[in-house]
Amino acid sequence: MEHVHRGPGERPAPGGSVEQERAPPWPAQGDDPRGERVPWLRDASALRDEQHDLAGVEPEERVGEATRHAAEAAVGVEKGGPRVEADAHGSYDATAGTRFSVVIPTRMGWKNLGATLPPLLLAMAADDEAVIVADRCDVSVAPGLDPRCRVVAHPGPGGFAPACNHGAHEARGRLLLFLNDDVRLGAGVLERLADELRRPGVAAVGPDVVSEALARSESGTTLGWHHGVLESRQGALAGDGAVPVPYLCGAALAVRRADFLRLGGFDERLAPYFWEDLDLSLRLRERVGATVALAGVSVSHGHGATIGGEPERRRRVVYERNRLLVTWKHLRGWRWLAHLGWLPLRLLSSLLHDRAVPAGLAQAVAHLGSGRLGDARRD
Repeated sequence: MEHVHRGPGERPAPGGSVEQERAPPWPAQGDDPRGERVPWLRDASALRDEQHDLAGVEPEERVGEATRHAAEAAVGVEKGGPRVEADAHGSYDATAGTRFSVVIPTRMGWKNLGATLPPLLLAMAADDEAVIVADRCDVSVAPGLDPRCRVVAHPGPGGFAPACNHGAHEARGRLLLFLNDDVRLGAGVLERLADELRRPGVAAVGPDVVSEALARSESGTTLGWHHGVLESRQGALAGDGAVPVPYLCGAALAVRRADFLRLGGFDERLAPYFWEDLDLSLRLRERVGATVALAGVSVSHGHGATIGGEPERRRRVVYERNRLLVTWKHLRGWRWLAHLGWLPLRLLSSLLHDRAVPAGLAQAVAHLGSGRLGDARRD
């Protein structure tokens, strides 16, 4: 559902209509929804009329930050390779049981699913399944619903991470694809994802996620440190084929179920949205293997169709809260000193602006004791 992020784990706002929509025509694989590649605009002047991103930050600010801090060291665990757990990253058995479980958390019900399911079902093989997780909403099973679809009620804590963890626990497939309910994919995408997950060195893979709202890719991610906290950005994928990226866009993220359960799933302290995909990607890279995005294998993402209706102030506070939680989780060594040194300045700057950082800090401290890393390990 930014960082500059969407949240991939973008979570819908509560409420809304549930009547079924007709699925629009699906663009050809490898094209964006308008039939052409849309490069990431790096010129700030060209972005002045573009909408705020989901965290409420002007795109010009993001581009300016990218220019000023491009030389900062990237975040990752490349040196020495990942710390691999026993049998955590072996290729899966392509001949046994259900292949893909496509886990779709939703709070919007058929308003979004009516457009997402038709192309997904056409792309699914006979041994795939779709697990629709109704996140505190009513998703009535329509008569004649494809038997490969299951609806699972999620009455527990709401949000992307808890709903996805619940879906992973219910899933039967050897592979998981977490898919936002406003993402549409075409024929051949699942096969390409499965092929990539057969490679022992790959921990997780995603397609090239093209945002309809932003008219650009969300999959060419970069990650670094800025003013003592993690700073992430998105743009066009740089390269062809399987492109290593520091983190995958959670709107469409595929992983082996065994690896996902081994790591405890998504961190539920990050509910309802933002930064879950980045945190999971860092843990996968550290303990399993590479995270890669597939250039030329495109899916269309509504981007904000679900959380765009929530107040901007709330989105900003949640974004800063989760940025701090993930930063604290992955800080090592001297970066703690940099973080503590910059934190008072960031708080003061925010007090003069929108006060999102102080509010996010208070919520992050309160969340530290919640202990809800995830419950996806249950079997």
